[in-house]
Amino acid sequence: MIWPGRGRPRPQAFRSRRRREQRVDRLPLGDLRPEPVALLGRTAYLQLSLFEFATTLAGRATELKDREAITRIAAALLERHTSIVTMLEDHGVDGATAMQPYTDEIDRYWRRLGETAWIEAVLTLHLATGILDDFFAQLGAGLPGRDGERYPALLRRDIGHEVLAGLLADAIAQDRRTTSRLALWGRRLVGDTLLLARSALGAARDTSGVPATTDERRVEPVLTELIAAHTRRMDGLGLTA
Repeated sequence: MIWPGRGRPRPQAFRSRRRREQRVDRLPLGDLRPEPVALLGRTAYLQLSLFEFATTLAGRATELKDREAITRIAAALLERHTSIVTMLEDHGVDGATAMQPYTDEIDRYWRRLGETAWIEAVLTLHLATGILDDFFAQLGAGLPGRDGERYPALLRRDIGHEVLAGLLADAIAQDRRTTSRLALWGRRLVGDTLLLARSALGAARDTSGVPATTDERRVEPVLTELIAAHTRRMDGLGLTA
């Protein structure tokens, strides 16, 4: 009902005001200030667990050339782990001591993923390292001093994604039914991997000293970007994300 003397409401103005109220400043990962030992300890153990996963994957390969290729990837992951432990030692911290608080959380991640067929495990290595490397390289840009350059550069160093993509493409070419299996697994994998990445924000603060997780809406665009990059990787394999 419209009362006498009152004009009709202007819905367009209301919608504009609502949009302004809902607008939230994005929180770029590179603008955060992660606690150095916490970030380095977490990623050191994460790289060690990825190395162990890749080593097991290599041992399950039926073709010698595949075993050799994945062993090279495992070696690259171990080199990353060793480099991060060296950075911890530069801070005067023992590597094992710094990693210990994160072992349960990261081990739970692998248990949630469970046992899979070999080709799904290849996809896990390809996609999980992609998501985690993107996330931690951006977050690590906020580390103080030389670490802010060394750490991201280390995680942006390719471990052999072309090799993994080639193994996946060969499997799909040999049996088209593999496509749907891998697409389903890729969708299953992304949620758990994003949760693992996001947990690192608990020890990061923005430039004003406010914890990164105080306003969830500011973190959401960062996760959306990671999902978009994950989708591009899936598209590159001919899979539906």
